[in-house]
Amino acid sequence: MDKVKVLCEKAQSFRALLEGHARDNMDANLLLTWLTPLFKDIEDGKVISSCYYEYRVALGKDSPFYEPSSPFFSAESAFVCALEDWVSQAWYQEGKRRADEKEK
Repeated sequence: MDKVKVLCEKAQSFRALLEGHARDNMDANLLLTWLTPLFKDIEDGKVISSCYYEYRVALGKDSPFYEPSSPFFSAESAFVCALEDWVSQAWYQEGKRRADEKEK
């Protein structure tokens, strides 16, 4: 799948999740506020992969938002993966190879 299309899909998914929780979750509201211009630029084709994700642990490294059990963890990870184009990075490929070997 095209990198731009993947990035758009992951941005839309993450944005929708943030929008759905913004009213009741201050962290989701803050990230949505900060990321809306980035989401808009991705939607408009102004930002394409690979681009550094500036908001990594923006809420503080100990924020519950970043816990693996958080509903946001997977969506944000998928978005950052697409934004930074992890799939084409050697470290990502090596980690994926090791994970696949463990599954065998």
